Amino acid sequence: MLILSCSSKLQQLEATLRRRLPETLQVHGAMTTINRGNPAAQEVLVDSWPEFKAILTRPRKEVAMDDSDFYTNMYAAYYRDLGAYRALLGSAVNWNQAFII
Repeated sequence: MLILSCSSKLQQLEATLRRRLPETLQVHGAMTTINRGNPAAQEVLVDSWPEFKAILTRPRKEVAMDDSDFYTNMYAAYYRDLGAYRALLGSAVNWNQAFII
């Protein structure tokens, strides 16, 4: 699991997702928000870079403090390999919180 924080990598990821619309719509929308100022305080995780098989956007830990808040604890996902997606979910999601994917 890698957390992408470099702006050039985030821009590259957004462009890659744009080419794969409409199947990447949900995570592309989250990436667009992140690259335009990130008001929702999300972070981006990938299974590998640059040849990713799974992407997950999640709230930063300092933001997701209310375990019962579905809207703050919102995730967006896209995957091309189910095994990579399951591995990413296992280590990236806080299973003690209420959340929406």
